[in-house]
Amino acid sequence: MVELLRFGHYVDGTFTEPAAAMIDSEDPARGVPWAQISRGDAQTADSALRSARRAFEAPSWAGLGARERADLLETLASAIAARWPDLLDAEISDNGKRIVEVRAQFAALPVWFRAAAAQARELKDTSLTLGMPGVSADQTHLPYGPIVAITPWNSPLMILSWKLAPALAAGNTVVAKPSEHASVSTLLFADLLHEAGLPPGVFNVVTGFGAEVGAALVAHEETRFVSFTGSEMGGARVAAAAAAHVVPTVLELGGKSPQIVFADADLESAVYGIASGVFLSNGQSCIAGSRLIVENAIKQPLLERLIGRVSRLRMGDPREPATEIGPLANRAHADKVRAMIARAKVEGAECVLDGVAAAHGQGACFVGPTIFDRVTPQMEIWREEVFGPVLAVASFADAETALRLAQDTRYGLAAGVWSLDLHRARRFAEQLQVGTIYINHYRSVDPNAPIGGIGRSGYGRELGPEAVRGFLQTRTVWTGDAPISDPFPA
Repeated sequence: MVELLRFGHYVDGTFTEPAAAMIDSEDPARGVPWAQISRGDAQTADSALRSARRAFEAPSWAGLGARERADLLETLASAIAARWPDLLDAEISDNGKRIVEVRAQFAALPVWFRAAAAQARELKDTSLTLGMPGVSADQTHLPYGPIVAITPWNSPLMILSWKLAPALAAGNTVVAKPSEHASVSTLLFADLLHEAGLPPGVFNVVTGFGAEVGAALVAHEETRFVSFTGSEMGGARVAAAAAAHVVPTVLELGGKSPQIVFADADLESAVYGIASGVFLSNGQSCIAGSRLIVENAIKQPLLERLIGRVSRLRMGDPREPATEIGPLANRAHADKVRAMIARAKVEGAECVLDGVAAAHGQGACFVGPTIFDRVTPQMEIWREEVFGPVLAVASFADAETALRLAQDTRYGLAAGVWSLDLHRARRFAEQLQVGTIYINHYRSVDPNAPIGGIGRSGYGRELGPEAVRGFLQTRTVWTGDAPISDPFPA
């Protein structure tokens, strides 16, 4: 028996004692628990948010100007750059993501903090042009206060950094609630940041189930803003609970993103882009390009190349750099993905690459790349987010049909368009109701490019040139430039 690591919450710059009630974190590659996290409740939420409120008002944080916060974020970025390798095993043990991908994500963590620092240095008041004499006005900004950041299990630290860095740059304090399936790297990250100089209480982490501690955080009287990344159902609950207290939210939810391939596309490039879009991270990505809409003339050669490439991917231990397909993040999710694959077969989709069969004997959480051809818009595999390595394929004869198929979804997160005719590709892309469009490319992210969805994929944006301003409130300050006359003259 290996003794499990046990973690308390991280509040006011230190770990609390592990709770009486704990939650096992299971390593999806090995199929055994490796750590335990504390099961938070309303009292936990209250303690963390009151710590965040105290820190927000304390001179050690409230007394910092935007440039001083920027300097601190640069210091934090340097500490992350030096110590991110210490966090690798925790995230891999929690969610089974391949070490190659986690290294790439962690090496980029300082980038998000430095980008937020750069934006903080550019914050300034703006003089407004008014249409009346005798007064002037300035537009200024102020932070919200304690912010709740709820993050998913697929890329915990990367997605947390997208929220945390700009929120801190704006002068807010933060309470994070990571997924109960993947909390340990977030707890260790909080400790790293405070050791690097972040004042106690500015960043707190509470763990547990969404319905217990997550709901209590959103509904708490000290919460001033909520940033949520997760499922459509979870986002709807968060939005409703926040609205009851008139608390603004940013929701980054699910997707069923199409990749449209025209006959004049560079086939090799399209194959690599499609494979990257849906099979990297085992499809456990909100922007996964899980619907392939391909012109009839090239459907067979494209599918043959795609199947040939992904069928050779090596499945195995995510800690081995040679592994190309690791496990799904947890047993419940793997069961869900396998069930959706089974239903697609029953509904009549043609399984031309069977990832369930390929994963036989690998372990309870393994599902390989799966491709369904002849998928119709009525099928579940077309309509519902799988969040796994499953691609649904349909074909088209003309651009009108391609557009209709692409738009046949309640989601609007991302889309890919593949064509060497850039004028046609851009004209087609302009008609797509999605938040992010890739042309002859897929799946990139950058601090200067906003991400976010339309429709059931959520609202609000993360990253981009306005990332820090997204965590600030606008305030107008009026100044009388001349004495005021009597408003009630005789």
